[in-house]
Amino acid sequence: MREDLAQVVDLQDLDLEIARLQREVQRIPREIADGEQVLNSSRGAWDQSRERLAALEQFRRRKERELEDVTAEQRKRQGRLFEIKTNQEYAAVLKEIEGLKERRSKLEDEILGAFDDIEAAQSAVRDESARFQEREKVFQQERTTKEGELRRLQGELERLQEERRRQANRVEASLLQTYQRLLRSRGGLAVVPVKDGSCLGCHVALTPQTYNELRKGEVFVICANCQRILYWKG
Repeated sequence: MREDLAQVVDLQDLDLEIARLQREVQRIPREIADGEQVLNSSRGAWDQSRERLAALEQFRRRKERELEDVTAEQRKRQGRLFEIKTNQEYAAVLKEIEGLKERRSKLEDEILGAFDDIEAAQSAVRDESARFQEREKVFQQERTTKEGELRRLQGELERLQEERRRQANRVEASLLQTYQRLLRSRGGLAVVPVKDGSCLGCHVALTPQTYNELRKGEVFVICANCQRILYWKG
């Protein structure tokens, strides 16, 4: 292989590896952010379960206060029965007492139902708490691992970028300019091998003459279709 061609092939290999590492470096923070989102969702579910429990307990306390007030009012009405002089007033108070009894019965049912709901809500809080604690533990472990991997990849990327600068300095200026232009316009793939007589960049077959020239390695060959630099891999 010609020396100038070998230089851009090595440069292309470095750029491909650098691009791969850059994708990995970009991927890891996204994965950490996705993990945080899942954890925040779990925390939100836990918060909602606690809010529901707090609302149910507040409802129960309110109903218990109402029950106390209704019970006190019922006793007050019952005490008045001994002071009433007329049958009409006596019947009216009895009706009020009966209404208070019905109100008491309804409140007692509501309080009992609230106790059942509170017990279920307490169980839900425990479940969501355990689920969140486990997810937080796993997330912290995964984040530590991913952050370590990210630091390693960043170090490797810096090393390759420095090696890439040295390699680029070895390439003749006009060839480097052509390579850089193709790298930008051809999606990061400026130099490609030929396989089975076809360019692996655009998969268009080479002419027999071009293919033979490429195999000899004596001339610099450009794909007639995609304009990429071609080389014979052997």
